[in-house]
Amino acid sequence: MKTKHSKIGSTLIEVLVSFAILTSMGVFTVGFLYRNSITNKAWLNNYGQELSKIVLLGTPITNDTLITHTDDSGFSWETIVTVIKDAEESCYRATSVRQKSDTTRTLHYCIYRAVK
Repeated sequence: MKTKHSKIGSTLIEVLVSFAILTSMGVFTVGFLYRNSITNKAWLNNYGQELSKIVLLGTPITNDTLITHTDDSGFSWETIVTVIKDAEESCYRATSVRQKSDTTRTLHYCIYRAVK
């Protein structure tokens, strides 16, 4: 009569598969929690550019202005708006700066009027 031996423990394949799953989850977690400088710079430029767009298109500005803003992370932003007026056009230039050190791209917006 044959006796049944219960298999206790794990096979090498099971251990390797579980190690691979845990390793891949660890890599994704570390990549999510600790962003590299390129990802942070891309986010910074995008946020600053959107902030400049909102100021240029949504705020009635007549002269040079400095607008402050605080984002969800608690960082302070300053949007510097300069105005250049001519007889036929008004040009606005907005640059968003984070904590007085990280500068984003400058956006330009011009409005042309017909001379009467």
